[in-house]
Amino acid sequence: MNQGYLRKKYLLSQARFYGILDLGYVPPSQATSFARKLVEGKVDILQLRAKKEDKKEILRIALEIKPLLGGADILFIINDHPDVALESGADGVHLGQEDMPISEARSYLGDNFLIGKSTHSIEQALRAASEQTDYIGFGPIFKTPTKPDYLPLGLEAIPRVKQQIKKPVFFIGGINQENIHEVLDAGADRVVMVSALLKAADIPLFCRQMKNLLSLKGLWA
Repeated sequence: MNQGYLRKKYLLSQARFYGILDLGYVPPSQATSFARKLVEGKVDILQLRAKKEDKKEILRIALEIKPLLGGADILFIINDHPDVALESGADGVHLGQEDMPISEARSYLGDNFLIGKSTHSIEQALRAASEQTDYIGFGPIFKTPTKPDYLPLGLEAIPRVKQQIKKPVFFIGGINQENIHEVLDAGADRVVMVSALLKAADIPLFCRQMKNLLSLKGLWA
């Protein structure tokens, strides 16, 4: 286990606010500009999510974003594509239920990359926790335009997951500045935001505000 991976694991253990740069909300031509705002706001994890772009375009954007993170203590994650994560020098990959199996991704990437997995039920979360994952995404907590076909799991699912899973769990789905206090009160201490973050009038300020809330939650826990 090298120093680079130990640093990634440490940053993951400290991460509370996970921002997704989703090209469904941001034009590819503005991806780098939005990434710069997320870095300025000191988001803990920045994921590049591009469902409609081809791998060549995703790699091009990833290679533009990666230098922005130098020395910023921000983890850079690629959605769906382990090969793009490897080629771009990202810190890891995030996989969905329909993507490459975790064991295959781990074999491909080796032990020095982080692997996260999306889960949409308690059963899926428990199964993902038993695999070679480093963290888990769990949701949607609320109805969300990002994944309109998924039924919301509700606030009551948060403590159930927290009690059963020891790996970092990031709660996602419809979380915004209006309902984040409910999410925290339900027991969450790590959250993911997409549309609320990318549509914020002042993204760096929004990031700092959310991080402050989550830091306070860490002190209460």
